[in-house]
Amino acid sequence: MREPIRTERLVLRDITEADAELLFELDSDPDVMRYVSARPAVGVEAYRERTRNVYLPLQAHAWFGVYLVFERDEFLGWAFVRPAPGHLFARDLGWTREDEIEIGYRYRRAAWGRGIATEAAAPLVARALNDPATASVVACARIDNVASLRVLEKLELARTGEAVLPGVPEPVVKLARTARLIRPY
Repeated sequence: MREPIRTERLVLRDITEADAELLFELDSDPDVMRYVSARPAVGVEAYRERTRNVYLPLQAHAWFGVYLVFERDEFLGWAFVRPAPGHLFARDLGWTREDEIEIGYRYRRAAWGRGIATEAAAPLVARALNDPATASVVACARIDNVASLRVLEKLELARTGEAVLPGVPEPVVKLARTARLIRPY
């Protein structure tokens, strides 16, 4: 396991198979899943399998992966960084380059409106932009997900367009921040 990332209030640590129950509980909240196009897996074992087959392989890289976010000992949610072509709708979004890195997150309601998403994602964005192999950090959020769009803009990602994705009821806003805009974190 890699060394956790620490911010003023938070600890971000690598995901493990043992975290399946936390993920299942998070995704069981309809308010948390309101803007998520993917449907939650059915049962804790499905989360364990997804962690084993999808999330853990990302950790072979120095800083890619799914990071669980904690304030003290309270689980708040997760944030991830990965090559953008790993997104379910990468082609629809125009994310075909391995040097484009996607940032994403999902949080419990207890974390909403407290700056948690921005604080947790900032060091992940900085790591990505400080890697010479990264051309840009990208993200997308449904056009009606105002809070998530606000977080991405606080991370200095700029709107680059919109896309209509299969099975997603609202258009998504695409955002990006190029490596040349990096400021030290």
